[in-house]
Amino acid sequence: SPLPPRMAAATMCGAGPAGSARLGEDLPPPGPDVGPTPPRRSGRRPASSPALQLPCDDAAIAALLSPRKLALDCGGASAGGVEATKLLKASFGSLSDNRAALDLTGPFKDAERAVLLDSETRHVLAAAVVHVRAGSVLEVPLFATAKKFRGQGFGSALYAALAGLGRRLGLQTLVVSATDESRAFWVRQGLHAKTFCGAAEKSAMSSLEQRGLVTSFQNTTLMAAPIPQGLEPPPLALDQRDRDRLPGLKARAAASTHCYEDINDKGSFWVAADGSRQWRAPYPADEMLTGVDPNVKWVPYKELEAFFAGPTRGWGLRCTRDIKDTEFVVEIVGRCLSFEEYEQLEDKTYAVGFPENISEAKRAAGDRLQYIDPKTEGGLWRFINDSEEAPNLRLVYIPRFEKPSAKNPDGVLPKRAFLQAAHDIPAGVELTWDYGPAYPRPWKEAEASEAGGQALRVDEGGRRAAAKWASAEPGRSVSSPTPADVGAAERCRGEASTRGGTGEGRVSGGAD
Repeated sequence: SPLPPRMAAATMCGAGPAGSARLGEDLPPPGPDVGPTPPRRSGRRPASSPALQLPCDDAAIAALLSPRKLALDCGGASAGGVEATKLLKASFGSLSDNRAALDLTGPFKDAERAVLLDSETRHVLAAAVVHVRAGSVLEVPLFATAKKFRGQGFGSALYAALAGLGRRLGLQTLVVSATDESRAFWVRQGLHAKTFCGAAEKSAMSSLEQRGLVTSFQNTTLMAAPIPQGLEPPPLALDQRDRDRLPGLKARAAASTHCYEDINDKGSFWVAADGSRQWRAPYPADEMLTGVDPNVKWVPYKELEAFFAGPTRGWGLRCTRDIKDTEFVVEIVGRCLSFEEYEQLEDKTYAVGFPENISEAKRAAGDRLQYIDPKTEGGLWRFINDSEEAPNLRLVYIPRFEKPSAKNPDGVLPKRAFLQAAHDIPAGVELTWDYGPAYPRPWKEAEASEAGGQALRVDEGGRRAAAKWASAEPGRSVSSPTPADVGAAERCRGEASTRGGTGEGRVSGGAD
C-alpha cells in the first residue's frame, strides 16, 4: 500500500434539449417568428467608444438559455441595473475603494458587463465583468451569483455563455479572479490556479502579469483554462428543494451503514497489549482548544452528515447549516498508532500521519503518536474528500508545534488535530481538505482506470472513487446508494458483530 497522506505537509498549512445549438456555431439569426429571442444589450456606450462589444446576439447563446427561461443582458455599467451592481459589489468587498471595475472606467473602460437574468421575472441571477486582453484572452475580473440562487446551476450557465462568446471572438484562454469561496466552483468548471494550469494557460497568465494587463484583487487567485472549442449546454440543475431532499446520513447512521464505530464523543485511543482500549481523554490542559483560544466556536456534530457525492467522488461530508470562517468543524479521532504499529497494518488506506517535520521531532523525543487510523473506530471526518487546489477546511494542531530551542529544550509536540473552516462555507457545500503533497493523485496523469472491470474515474477533489457504487446494470444512472447497497452494509455489520463478539467489527468501511 502507498504511504498515507501527511497531515498538513504543505499548508495543512451532456447534451441539451432537442434542437439546441452548440455555442459559437455559425447560425443565422432567428427570423421574426422562428427561434429564440436573442440576448439584449443595454447600457451601451456611444459608437465611438473602443469598448468590447460582446456578440450577445449569437443565436446559439439564445438557444442555450431560452429553454431554461434565462436571458443574457450585455453592455456598459448599467447592464443589469442597480441589482447587478449591488451583487458584484457585495461579492468583492475589496472594491469598496476602487469602483473602476464596477463603473467600467480607468483600466476597465474597454470592459463590459454580462448579466444572466430570469427571462420572466427579470431578476438578476448572476453577473460578470469581462475584458479582452492581448487579443487572445477573455479576462473575467468580477463574477458573482446571487446568494439566494446559488447551487442551482446559474453560475455554470453564465460561465458557459461567456466561454461561448469567447470562442465566437476567436479567443483562446479564459482568466478569472477567484475568491477563496469561489475557487472550488471554478475548479469544477475546469479552471486552475497557475501552479496547476497547463503550459499554454500558464504562459498566457505569466505574459499578462508581466505586462500588467491582468487584474488580481485582494484575497483573490488568478485561475485559467483554455476556452473550449465545443461547448454543450450546461446540465439542468436540481431545484434547491430537490437538493435539500438528497439523502444524508447523520453520525450514527453513517457508522452503521459503513461498518465502523463513531468515537467522536470519546476521542482517540491506544490499543493495549491485552487488546483493550486506553482512551486518551480526558486531555491535559495544554491539549484543550480553550487553552489556546477561549473564543473557540464549534460546529455542532449533529449538523454534519455524510452523503453520496456521485460515482466520481464517492461519499463526502457536508454541514446542514452555514459555517463561519475559523469555526472548528471536527476533530481527527481514531486509533493512535506508533510507527511500528502502523507498519503492521494490513490496510493502511485510512491511516494518516503528521507532517515530516513534526514526525521527526516526535521520533527524536520518543513520542509514540505518529498516526491516527479511523478505519474501524473514527468519526465523520473520515468521509471528507481531498481537494488539493480549493480546500475549504484546514488542519490545526494542538498544542501548537514548537521546535526545541534554548528557551524550551523539549519543544512542544502536537497531540491532537482539528479541521477548521478556511473561510465561510454555505450549508450543503461539500467539505474538503488538502491531503498534502505526499498523497498519490493518479487522476492527474489519467482520467480513468479500470477497477474490477468497471470504469473508475477520479477527479480533483475526490479521495476515493466509489467503484462499489458504479452501475451494476448497463445504463443505470448512479446518483445515490440503493436499498441493495444499504442491505449489503447491513450484512457487513452483522458479519462484523459475529466475528468480533462486541459489535465493533473490524471490517472495511467501504468506499467512503
